[in-house]
Amino acid sequence: MTEKVRRQYRSPAREAAALETRARVSAAAAELFLAQGYASTSVRAVAQRAKVAEKTVYLQFENKGELLKAVVEAAIGGGDQPMPVSERDWFRQVLDEADPDQKLRLLARGSAALHQRTGRLFAMARGAAEVDQEAAAQWAMGKRGHARAMASLAESFHQHEMIPAGRDPEWAKNVLYVLLGPETWQLVTGELGHDDTAYEQWLETTLRATFRP
Repeated sequence: MTEKVRRQYRSPAREAAALETRARVSAAAAELFLAQGYASTSVRAVAQRAKVAEKTVYLQFENKGELLKAVVEAAIGGGDQPMPVSERDWFRQVLDEADPDQKLRLLARGSAALHQRTGRLFAMARGAAEVDQEAAAQWAMGKRGHARAMASLAESFHQHEMIPAGRDPEWAKNVLYVLLGPETWQLVTGELGHDDTAYEQWLETTLRATFRP
């Protein structure tokens, strides 16, 4: 029996439309999550805000937790690009930079820009994780990714002899995990009331005081 091979056809216009719909749904979800909280936002409400059918949302996202993940990833990358921080160009530039002063300057600048885009969303996601199982799973996955990125950064610091004598990359990873975490940004800008410029200056000063050649 001759096996029939079906040719797969791709429609650039259809793919572009799907991407546009996904971006519109993600943007609508971000607005509602920030305005009324994750737990209080239904998929139906997101669909209505995006002006699509509820079924369309589920065709793009398996559940509300996946929608939250997409919203955070879009904020991290400045667009609908599912790529972790550790693979972003600015972070790779920090890892590759050999000059310690420039390395710390780039790290403070990139981290401040990241938190300026994502800070409110991360605060929302953290609160959602306390009351919602799907959100908790997404938050835990994000924190694991943050830990891996800080381990890579600590190893880079070790290679360039920036870790203080008597300390090791594990110590550096833990320090970076705290300093560059979203909770610290929220503390400095939210509870202490400093703006993003002050946060960047504080972060660079603290990094320089902690990690020296």
